[in-house]
Amino acid sequence: MTDGQPNLTGLYRFTSLARPVDPAYLTNKALLIVLPILAAASASVAALMDIGSGPLSAAFSAALVAFVAWALTRELAPDYNDVAFVALAIAWAGNLALDMRQVLLGFVALLLVRLVNRSTGLPFRPFDTLSVFGLCLFAAVNTEQPLILLVAALAFALDAFLDRPLRVHHVASLGSLAAFIWLQQFGYDLMAADLTVRDWSLLGASAIGLGFVIFASPVPVSYCDTSPDRLDRMRVNGGLIVGLLLAIQAVVTNGPSAWLETPIWVCVIAVLLSGVRAAVVGRR
Repeated sequence: MTDGQPNLTGLYRFTSLARPVDPAYLTNKALLIVLPILAAASASVAALMDIGSGPLSAAFSAALVAFVAWALTRELAPDYNDVAFVALAIAWAGNLALDMRQVLLGFVALLLVRLVNRSTGLPFRPFDTLSVFGLCLFAAVNTEQPLILLVAALAFALDAFLDRPLRVHHVASLGSLAAFIWLQQFGYDLMAADLTVRDWSLLGASAIGLGFVIFASPVPVSYCDTSPDRLDRMRVNGGLIVGLLLAIQAVVTNGPSAWLETPIWVCVIAVLLSGVRAAVVGRR
């Protein structure tokens, strides 16, 4: 932590959740150029072919899925801007060819990872905490994935424990755990019945691969949005764990279909690829 004062302008004066896409940065400007192009391409495909949705719906869905994949990957791997665009491209293709369109879990992951890694440089305000807790509860019910609340409990606990801890999040963690226990009375299944050996093998391989990425990760070079401080390595790695657990619980709860329903696995794979690339480049 330096002696620099946070630069609280724009939305940062009111919330620690938002990260505006400022076109002053090259990567953000590229995103603002690419998204309309992808949306137009999807609308054109929908107009020319029977893909089950109209041009406007296809354009909006494509842009939203691509944006979530880009934004979440930026949080998971803040030092690798190009990897976020790889995730964006794959998610757009998945939306077009495989009907990948469920973004709710992606937004939950985005905010929980941001909670842990403090990419904005700011701790959550009370409204931020309540908003994220409410979103997690809504997502757990809407997607029938109550394990989301266990991951949320971990994320709040990490924020209450890691560098510059926000102690009140111990309470938010317990609240998430209590909400998970409360949901059990409604009979939600915690494990899908159709998981195969291949699914478990892929989940295990993903966990091992991300473990190596975390072990080999250097000190981040990216800076917080509102201060001249670099991101904390432990917090970034904690965010990676939270993102992976959200992806894993989706498959464990909803079964093999969850691999392609949401772009969150696209983001995890992109991060794993960035780790492989970093390892190869590091040896040269």
